[in-house]
Amino acid sequence: MHVTSAELDQLVTKEWDKATASNNGRSAIAVLKDGRLRHTLVTLLAGSTLNDHEKPEAATLQVLRGSIVVNWEGESKTIEHGGLFVLPDAVHNVVANEDCAFLLTSLAG
Repeated sequence: MHVTSAELDQLVTKEWDKATASNNGRSAIAVLKDGRLRHTLVTLLAGSTLNDHEKPEAATLQVLRGSIVVNWEGESKTIEHGGLFVLPDAVHNVVANEDCAFLLTSLAG
């Protein structure tokens, strides 16, 4: 069966529970995909980090709850609840200012 919709509020609650139980304070789940297009829900507890990593061909993130900071090449951008951001074409990391959840939309290689 091809899944074509998702209830994000329910998934956020479930993934926060997983992040709380994890050693690294984070959780991620693939939500939807369509061809190369991927939607991934990421939850981070306050102070948790996604270490340096490269950006896929194209990627945006939308903060559903809380706030995060994206850092790259000496620059940074805070994205708060409701914010939508195009990730920089550079190695970057993400730090949770507070418990947060965001939807990463990307093109898979």
